[in-house]
Amino acid sequence: MMKFKTVPITLITGYLGSGKTTLINHILKNAKNHKIAVIVNDIGEVNIDADLIVNIDADLIASGGIVSGKDDSLVALSNGCICCTLKEDLTKQLADLVNSRNFDYILIEASGICEPVPIAQTITYMEEEFDRQKLPKFYTLDSITDEFGCGEALKETEREEENLENLVIQQLEFCDIVLLNKVSEISEEELKKVKIAIKGIQPEAKIIECDYCNVDIDELVDNHLFDFDKAAGR
Repeated sequence: MMKFKTVPITLITGYLGSGKTTLINHILKNAKNHKIAVIVNDIGEVNIDADLIVNIDADLIASGGIVSGKDDSLVALSNGCICCTLKEDLTKQLADLVNSRNFDYILIEASGICEPVPIAQTITYMEEEFDRQKLPKFYTLDSITDEFGCGEALKETEREEENLENLVIQQLEFCDIVLLNKVSEISEEELKKVKIAIKGIQPEAKIIECDYCNVDIDELVDNHLFDFDKAAGR
C-alpha cells in the first residue's frame, strides 16, 4: 500500500463579514513551507486573492459549480451549505485533494451561517472509518478557528432559536482558537468585556488579538488542538 502522510485540516468559522477570507489570504501569503489547499463554502463572491491560487476555472466559480482538477488549490462548494447538503461533496473533495499529493495542509472556510459541528462530525467520522478499515489516516481535523467581533449581546438569557447570537455562540463553543480582529479600534475596557464573554462561553479557547488577521500562522496550523469528544461535551 502507498504510504500517505496525514493532511491536517483547519476549519475557519465566523459570521458573515467577520474576516474569514482576509485570514485565509493572510495564511496563503505567509504559508512558509506549507502547500495549502482551500475549500470555500460561503454565500457571495469567492474573494481569495487571484495571485495566490493556481489553475482556477473562473467560470465554474461564478456559476456556483464545484471547482475541481488535478492541480487546483481552491475548491468552491457553492450549491448548498457545507454543513448539511454538501457532506458528500466535502468528503469527496477532501479525498481528491489528499490523493493529489499536491498539498500538506487544507483550510476550509465555512459559510457565515454555518454551524461547525456537522462539518467536524463529517471529518471525524471519516477519521474513525479509516481506523475501522485499517487504512492510513489520510486527513485529520487539526483545529477550528473562529473569528469574533461582538460581546455583550451574547450574555442575554433569552434569544430566538435562529438568531445571530445563537449562531456565534455555537461557533465559539466548538472552536479551539478565537481571533479577536481589529482590537486596536476598541478600548481596553471593551476588549476586557469581550474576553470575559468569550471565556464564559468557551473557557479553554486560545484567544489571539489581532488587526486585519495579522497573525503568525504557526499559531493557527499544525497545532493538534481539536478533540471532538471534548468539544462536544462543552
